[in-house]
Amino acid sequence: MEYTTLGNTGTTVSKLCFGTWRFGRETGGVVETGRDEAHDLLDAAWDHGINFIDTANVYGDPDGTSEEWIGEWLADHDREDFVIASKVYFPFDGWGEPGPNDSGLGRKHIRAQIEGTLERLGTDYLDLYYIHRWDDDTPIEETLRTLTDLVREGKVNYLGASSMAAWKLTKALWESDVEGLERFDVTQPMFNAANTDDVGDYLDVCADQDLAVCPYSPLAGGFLTGKYERAEDGTVVAPDGSRASLTDLFEDRYTSDTAWEVLEAVESVADDLDATPAQVSLRWLMDQDRFTCVPIVGARTPAQLEENVGAVDLELSDEQFARIDDARGGDDDGYR
Repeated sequence: MEYTTLGNTGTTVSKLCFGTWRFGRETGGVVETGRDEAHDLLDAAWDHGINFIDTANVYGDPDGTSEEWIGEWLADHDREDFVIASKVYFPFDGWGEPGPNDSGLGRKHIRAQIEGTLERLGTDYLDLYYIHRWDDDTPIEETLRTLTDLVREGKVNYLGASSMAAWKLTKALWESDVEGLERFDVTQPMFNAANTDDVGDYLDVCADQDLAVCPYSPLAGGFLTGKYERAEDGTVVAPDGSRASLTDLFEDRYTSDTAWEVLEAVESVADDLDATPAQVSLRWLMDQDRFTCVPIVGARTPAQLEENVGAVDLELSDEQFARIDDARGGDDDGYR
């Protein structure tokens, strides 16, 4: 495993982060990853040297299940070996029907949720606490002051921000600087080689402000694994049980004309390196040089995780990196 400093922080993490959003999650009445499977995946991640684990208070059915299962697993390990991240924003149903203050980024909700998250994880602190979304109904100063207090109380080490408009991220950073509050050090946008929309400005802010980027959906929902094919009418031909067959949003979200060109470039590089498209796609993210980039992988099985970890052993040449970037339609600035 390769390790890197997480952006402008003093914390070292594996070049891949293990995501746990499938833990306890029900789709069509079926649990995607059960408790025993979750523990097996955490074992596999640790065996491969992954020390960075990502979760959220709303992962699992009911909410909090993912954190609870991670906490059970952590109880048999040294907490200090791991960098643990969780999130706050969405309505939380782990204590019953959410009330009027059981969502958002107000002081009351954040305070309640951090205590629940720490209890479920069985730890005194989080290494990283993300705001899961931007809250238009709460002044950002209130949110940042509350999060700053958590840092100063030792309950949180660093702050992160997930998906939002670039101007909102800029506004939050400006507020922190002006008011002397803790800043966001890490971001978690949807970013992958196939996704070329609505992410450039956000990444420009990350590069300018030395923020680490931990992208979710680094394989475009499985599109960049190469298991999908394009039919003559332009629709997606997918294997049974794949995400394309589980949601109507898949084609709109991941399979633009540009995305198919990117996949072709990724597959050509994979052939060059005797690697899989998934490995090349992850390595392309890890090789970003404008900011620290640590993809979040959410493997369903230990075998999938082993394949993903194989990305660490790859080395993309400048030409191979540019081949993928050119397919994305990148400008002269590029992303590397």
